[in-house]
Amino acid sequence: MRKAGFSLLEVILALAILAGSIAVLGESSRLALKNAEVARDLAHAQLLCESKLAEFTTGITTVQAVGSTAFDATTTASIDPSEPAWMYSVETQTTDEEGLIAVRVTVTRNLPAAKHPVTFALVRWLPDPNYTSSTGSGTSTTSSSGNSSGGTSQSH
Repeated sequence: MRKAGFSLLEVILALAILAGSIAVLGESSRLALKNAEVARDLAHAQLLCESKLAEFTTGITTVQAVGSTAFDATTTASIDPSEPAWMYSVETQTTDEEGLIAVRVTVTRNLPAAKHPVTFALVRWLPDPNYTSSTGSGTSTTSSSGNSSGGTSQSH
């Protein structure tokens, strides 16, 4: 007749299963926190990118190509000053549409490449500030829609 209770082998097996489960749950939690941080940074980068494009669209800032530049303190006032700064760059390209340029704003965190900083970019077609109409008798008005795929509407 066998005694009621657990043998040493059963206790060791149960502890091994428990330890394995805790390790898997710990790794899952670590990955979930890392992905949540990346998602937060992407959302913030998108807002900063849209903010810079809105400055160009409304005429607050003139469109000009710039290299990696830090945002000013008023744009990033809600960010903890001890965190790495957000940087942006602006590129302009001509388009096939007369009077429009493609403006690409790229926002990234000022971190070393080894830390895999988040990068987000948006492209919007805007009226070319250097464009002068080449029509002799009529006037031409060009406006751009605000989508990031670069759709345009024209009226003559």
